[in-house]
Amino acid sequence: MKKLLLALTLFWAVAAAAMANDFTFAQAGLKIDLPNGFSLLKRADIDQLYGPTRGPGFVIGNSTRTATLSYDLKPHNISNLNMAQSLKVFEQVFEQRVPALVWKERKLMELAKQQWMQLEFLSKSGGIEYYNIMLITPVKEQMLVLNLNSTVADFARAEPDLRAIMKSIALNVTVPEMVTNPEPAKKPAAAKKKEKAAA
Repeated sequence: MKKLLLALTLFWAVAAAAMANDFTFAQAGLKIDLPNGFSLLKRADIDQLYGPTRGPGFVIGNSTRTATLSYDLKPHNISNLNMAQSLKVFEQVFEQRVPALVWKERKLMELAKQQWMQLEFLSKSGGIEYYNIMLITPVKEQMLVLNLNSTVADFARAEPDLRAIMKSIALNVTVPEMVTNPEPAKKPAAAKKKEKAAA
């Protein structure tokens, strides 16, 4: 009887999660509400968009994949750093590394009762221009990076959904142990050797 009750409890928990229009990133305790039509990309699709070993941990996109939210939890503890100074450093790094960068917004903002760096900019990749909304904050002695973006051609249609995702962000969400995200694909041994050689 106890096993049956446990099985039913797990079933309804999973069913409720499936029916809910939201997604929880278990590793960061982050929850977002997803607009209709947005879904989690498979690893193969992420590799196709970003290149093998270069893509973020997770990507959620609309049905045409012209608007996406990428998520990464980086092993950098920025919790003790001055956020205003860190923002300036990110600005300089982006200006050096992002092709055809055009700034739209650079500021600190409060979201989910926490301070975030918000960097909005245009960039170009493969001949396509993108509008990026990058959000960065410390989480669990790591650095949480969210990038909401869309092709510039589709941005007017995608912006309401992307802004709604931003407003829905919740942190420090308690996640049941059974709810876990798949681990990002491991880098090939050759890529690891190149990284060690570069270091």
